Amino acid sequence: MNKNVTTQIPSFLTNEPEDLDYSIFQLNLYLNGYNEAYKPYKIDYHLLVISYHLWEGRDLEEFCQKQTICYFLMNPMNDSAEAREAFCFEIREFLLGI
Repeated sequence: MNKNVTTQIPSFLTNEPEDLDYSIFQLNLYLNGYNEAYKPYKIDYHLLVISYHLWEGRDLEEFCQKQTICYFLMNPMNDSAEAREAFCFEIREFLLGI
């Protein structure tokens, strides 16, 4: 394996420069500024762990992406690129720690 190759994690955020600053600001609020009651998503960590174990340790990034898309398909009124990115980031960080 070539150690000079970096793996790029996919993002839900826009690549449009005029919108990127706002998206990063909003993402930061979701991750660091709001408590759980004010976030546009709720993470059921118990269900997340069970789902991940049923996934049997396959690709973590794919799991997080699919969980994020599924969550917001079921909760479209709370959907935004920033909310998806924050949700995906939070579940990835949690699962990396277990």
